[in-house]
Amino acid sequence: MTRLGLVGLGNWGHRLARSVVQVKGTELASCFARDRPRREAFAARHGCRPAASLDELWAEDLDGVMIATPHSTHVELTLSAITAGLAVMVEKPLALSVEDARRCVDAADKAETLLQVAHYRRRLPATRRVKALIDDGVLGHLHLVEGHFSRRLGPNHDRPWRDDPSEAPVGAMTALGVHMADNLLYFAGSAGRVSAFSTRIGRVAEIDDMSGALIEFESGAIGVLTTSLRIPKVVSCAAHGTEMVAWSDHDGSRLFTLEGDSEERVEHEVGKVDPVVDNLAHFVGCIRDGRRPETGGAEGLAVVEILEAMSRSATAGGASIDLATLR
Repeated sequence: MTRLGLVGLGNWGHRLARSVVQVKGTELASCFARDRPRREAFAARHGCRPAASLDELWAEDLDGVMIATPHSTHVELTLSAITAGLAVMVEKPLALSVEDARRCVDAADKAETLLQVAHYRRRLPATRRVKALIDDGVLGHLHLVEGHFSRRLGPNHDRPWRDDPSEAPVGAMTALGVHMADNLLYFAGSAGRVSAFSTRIGRVAEIDDMSGALIEFESGAIGVLTTSLRIPKVVSCAAHGTEMVAWSDHDGSRLFTLEGDSEERVEHEVGKVDPVVDNLAHFVGCIRDGRRPETGGAEGLAVVEILEAMSRSATAGGASIDLATLR
């Protein structure tokens, strides 16, 4: 039995707890939040033991820990768990700065401890199929990738930290667009330069609610990355090659292609996968088999590089930022 702990017992903590029971041979053994009534209620609901402190949680007979807390706490908690000798799955983004993300990666490498960043949306079936078309050469030479994530959100009374600029230095991109940043890196490989704009057009939150970036990849491909908190939910990503265009729509549940000079799009059947459960099962599998996770520390760091470059570029009026200066 693989025993997991959980830090962070909000909405996403409940989502992870429900996912654990769907991973064979895995149990949620213990949980922690600073608020005693919250952790005791959570533990009663999900059948785990409430730990009174982090030290008490770390002292449990655990194989790994899931961290689902506000962005600014990821680094401290990740480093603490690594020091305790635990495998870590931390929610995205890994950190809010390249420097802090690198600290986590270096600590995990030094301790030879598993570190996985929960970039689970690349596990959606349509996204997997787009990647396969790229890798198999069906698209031809990849020259353009696109990712968009929008969702209409007002003040988040259940999770007010999400509206805090210190928790979202690139506004909507920190919480939503970050998913698409990982997808574009998944499709096109290492990024070289970033130019970005970010603005606040609404008055319902204190963070920028519209952000966009142009990314130049080391392969020569160009990426277009956009996100918004002001329009209904739209989640899509696309890869344009010299022979074919492929894109996922409806939050990764549908796949379309357009081949050659044809103007008729073709829809392809894709399976149904719960990417959160699939991502958690991958984490557990890596613990059991000693494998490196697909979205490990290096992949998490690459996403944080994009976010920090966007922040610097937007502050400088869209100036091009060479990612080599952040490494």
